[in-house]
Amino acid sequence: MRKSILIRAAIGFVLGMLMLLAICLLFDRGADGKVHFCSDALLKRVGSVTAALLLQLAVCGLYGAACMMGTVFYEIERWSLASATVAHYLVVSLGYSFPALLLDWNLTPRLLLQIEGLMTLGFFLIWLIIYLRYKAQVRELNELMENTRKASDGQSSADAG
Repeated sequence: MRKSILIRAAIGFVLGMLMLLAICLLFDRGADGKVHFCSDALLKRVGSVTAALLLQLAVCGLYGAACMMGTVFYEIERWSLASATVAHYLVVSLGYSFPALLLDWNLTPRLLLQIEGLMTLGFFLIWLIIYLRYKAQVRELNELMENTRKASDGQSSADAG
């Protein structure tokens, strides 16, 4: 289990950094039309674009690692799917404020609500997909058990006759 968590953390770290770069390239253009890889406030605080970008990559990598490690909640057998989803949701949604504050992202209350809404929708869809998959697996297992029981009953009848 520990190895699995470390692998997830490594994958999450890389994905966190890649997501940051993708978001910057797709959405963070200044009035000059150039891509801005960090906020002006962060740039002023750390003093150079390179330092700001490295700090931002590291923080977003850590956030990605935490998000991926949170998927281990789904493997705790005594937890329901709803409990695991809520726990993972809290890690992702509450964890988001850490990079946002540390990296001086200028998030308006409206933008924060939009992000939270997208996260909530995403988690609902994840929960629904996993729930439907589990439900199908239970149906298959029940059918297999029923077929096994019928075969066993048929064998018992043949042995008795």
